[in-house]
Amino acid sequence: MSVELMQYTDTTQNRQQINDYQLTDVTYTGTPKSVVAKAKEDPDRMPIMIMLEDQLAGFFCLHIHKGPLESGGNVKTDVLLRALSIDERFRGQGISLTAMNLVSTFVNVLFPNVTRIILAVNQRNVPAQRLYQKAGFRDTGIHRVGKIGPQYVLFKMVNN
Repeated sequence: MSVELMQYTDTTQNRQQINDYQLTDVTYTGTPKSVVAKAKEDPDRMPIMIMLEDQLAGFFCLHIHKGPLESGGNVKTDVLLRALSIDERFRGQGISLTAMNLVSTFVNVLFPNVTRIILAVNQRNVPAQRLYQKAGFRDTGIHRVGKIGPQYVLFKMVNN
């Protein structure tokens, strides 16, 4: 199984894969379409594709500058990871854990000045909390209230 992170580019093939993406429960996340739409409006948001071989298996967003401020982060040294999802057809294969293990190196290449990845995870979303903990994310001690309730703010240091 070869999982790779790639910056989203607006190509016919990528648009088609996003259109075919299967995600019915968006309680805790956004769809790839919504992530791409927000990124078109905000240049600080970078959509990232989680590829399994040549197929789109997952998606998330890296948000720099003002993004980390929403969760108590630092504009200069942090990047906010948001809207992680795995296409329903690819769940249960360890793809999200592999992707979160790759994200530090990926961020280091894209943003050499960033030293920390932060994210907010809903307190009710226990499976996501377990995933992030397995991937090396730790609690910052900061709690915030998101759109659908209380959240923990987690962090992971970047491999510099």
